[in-house]
Amino acid sequence: MVKLSQILDVKCIKLGLNSKRKKDVIKEMVDLIYQAGKIKDPRKVEHNIMEREKIGTTGIGGGIAIPHIMTKETSQTIMALGRKKEGVNFDAIDGQPVQLIFLLIGPRGEESTHLKLLCKLSRFLHNTRFKNALMEAEKEEDVLNIFNQQEEKEG
Repeated sequence: MVKLSQILDVKCIKLGLNSKRKKDVIKEMVDLIYQAGKIKDPRKVEHNIMEREKIGTTGIGGGIAIPHIMTKETSQTIMALGRKKEGVNFDAIDGQPVQLIFLLIGPRGEESTHLKLLCKLSRFLHNTRFKNALMEAEKEEDVLNIFNQQEEKEG
């Protein structure tokens, strides 16, 4: 099984998002992935994510959103993490602002892997210590260490 720490590149972590609106946050995170060389066409990816959001919000509550899509714009599963400590309105199911945004993008044809990674991420985020550690992380490298530690615990 692919580990979350393997699909999260330090170049795809931004602990101080600038954007104040959902659409702009998604653009900022997609641009991050594009600049890291992980996707082909950022505008297509951004459009696909916004279309996915129209189906139903990926703001799962508790200050967390996990926008995710399957696309031909990548050949491997990738994840980005953005943090906005003061929160952003993401139309979350609990109506609360979102501070942690995990963008998960998988290649078409790997839906099973995509679902397993979404489940694993959701499980990790139910752990209050894990979530708090991400909120308090000072450097991008700290985030990778937090994921590594959690995956080691789970075996």
